Amino acid sequence: MKTKSLILFCSLALQITFTACSSDQNDEGEIKPVVKTEVSGNIEKGPFVQGSKVTLYELDANLSQTGKNFRTQTNNDLGAFTFDTPMQLNSQYVELETSGYFYNEVRGYLSNSQITLNAISNVDNRNSVNVNLITHLEYGRVKKLVRDGMNFTNAKKQAEKELLACFAITDEISIPEGVSITDNSQNSAILLAISTIMLYNHDIHSEAEFTEFISKFSSDFADNGQIDNSNILEKIKKGQKVAHPSDVIKHLKEFYAKRDIDIKCDDFSRFIDFDGNGVIDNNDKEETYDVPHAGNIWEDKNKLLATLNSGYMYAQKFNSAQQQLEYIRTGKVAEDAPWWYSSLSSIQITSRCPIVDSTFTNAYNAIHVMNLLINQKEEIKPTTIDLDSKKQNTILGQAIALRAFIYYNIAMLRGNVPLDTQNIDHPCTPSNQSDVYNFALSEVEKAINLLPSKYESAQETKILFTKDAALMLKAEILLTLGNKSGAANVLSQIEDSNYNSAIENTAAIYSNYASAKPLIFAFHVENSSQPIYTYNHYKLLTMEAQNNTKDLANEWKKLPCTEYGYWAALKRNGIAQSITGCKDYELLMPIPERELECNPYLRPNPGY
Repeated sequence: MKTKSLILFCSLALQITFTACSSDQNDEGEIKPVVKTEVSGNIEKGPFVQGSKVTLYELDANLSQTGKNFRTQTNNDLGAFTFDTPMQLNSQYVELETSGYFYNEVRGYLSNSQITLNAISNVDNRNSVNVNLITHLEYGRVKKLVRDGMNFTNAKKQAEKELLACFAITDEISIPEGVSITDNSQNSAILLAISTIMLYNHDIHSEAEFTEFISKFSSDFADNGQIDNSNILEKIKKGQKVAHPSDVIKHLKEFYAKRDIDIKCDDFSRFIDFDGNGVIDNNDKEETYDVPHAGNIWEDKNKLLATLNSGYMYAQKFNSAQQQLEYIRTGKVAEDAPWWYSSLSSIQITSRCPIVDSTFTNAYNAIHVMNLLINQKEEIKPTTIDLDSKKQNTILGQAIALRAFIYYNIAMLRGNVPLDTQNIDHPCTPSNQSDVYNFALSEVEKAINLLPSKYESAQETKILFTKDAALMLKAEILLTLGNKSGAANVLSQIEDSNYNSAIENTAAIYSNYASAKPLIFAFHVENSSQPIYTYNHYKLLTMEAQNNTKDLANEWKKLPCTEYGYWAALKRNGIAQSITGCKDYELLMPIPERELECNPYLRPNPGY
């Protein structure tokens, strides 16, 4: 009897258990109407700026949009938004779609183009929904799992676990739409890690490319919770390798400090697989490119080359931003233009323009690095460095030439600018434009005497700024100063045959150029090169020096829009206004507002 009672009890217990489980599943998938008097949140990829669009869509049991939607926009530059009118929803499931400009926490300035981020959430017991990169990357996968029969809660958990696994993260994250980058928690650290990895894959002004990348990632991930596309996997590894959490934390603190908000950011480097081996462990460390502020750079070859490479990196960023400013000002169009260049046409060149800020910031970052390298050369201890005097001179010559290149161009763009060769730690009085030109001229003459006369296979010294490039820079400065005969004499010292030499360590051949001539000065970005002085540039400088300027503008127009030097050539030949229609004051670019605030000696350029 006891046995029968026990069996009956167990049977009833199991029946109740199964019924309860079935009830939970039905309740989870059951659609029920909700009334929300307010739904608020923040959009963060860094923060979206004020005026960014936010749309809330009602979803059905299949997580498809029903057609009912509500709209609002962010009300400050921290990405905050609120739907403050009552919303009668037939379902507790909603999708948020946001679109706007954002603070690029990797680069440290506002984006140049808008991006779109999404989030999906159950708002039955939630009045706050944040939108961030994790909510965006997971939402397609969540929809797929629910449509395959999984309940919403489990679909969210599985999608989040799978997403973190794509970045070798084994920890868990709480509901992503409840996480903010300013939480200073494990959740915010994971969010910042993924956000940083994804954004570090792209050039400084290519948020349009970033949008395409995260869209492809989301589509690939939605199918099976993995990334199968080898190109996407490679980009993730690249982002992990070059990520610099310390920079991101610094930029975020600066952004919020300007708004009188003191935030704390948890170090998120522990969530980045820097070596890309699929496991985050003690071997994963942030790769430092910062120039040492203590000790002699010249005491160690690796430190020396790292410093030089750091200077080139900042100079490349400066030149990229400079070319985009010139593209906006001149409207020069070419078939080779990167597809995202079209988005630049709507940008206004003002003192608050992020591209304007980028040229100034990266120019002086490069100058700061080169100042350290040049000034410490006098303290060198020959017995402690594994480079002979010739190779040391090659490195020093590149540093001097690169600093001259930056100073010439920043003065050409802005007019009177600070001339600092000692890295002084207080605001610097700007120098006259002509004085900066003459300084750059005297410096490049020093560089010419230090750089090797022939192209050499010298991988350990990484010659990117060659002697012929220095001669072309000298000729360009002389043309700007009105000395055409002097420029012609300098250009005659460059042997045309040099362009046909094998240049293993500068750049091979830039395929977009009809002449198919090697470059003699290029910035390197991964496996590609950004051309500076090319055979075409050499020919056009020669035409100008010989006073053959009748067809000069047309010849420049035939070149790729990313060819360095077009704007400067138009200005020094007095045809910039007739060709572009720009106004007198627009011959100079504005001084960034941020620099005007930091340096009381700087004055805005007229017209801005």
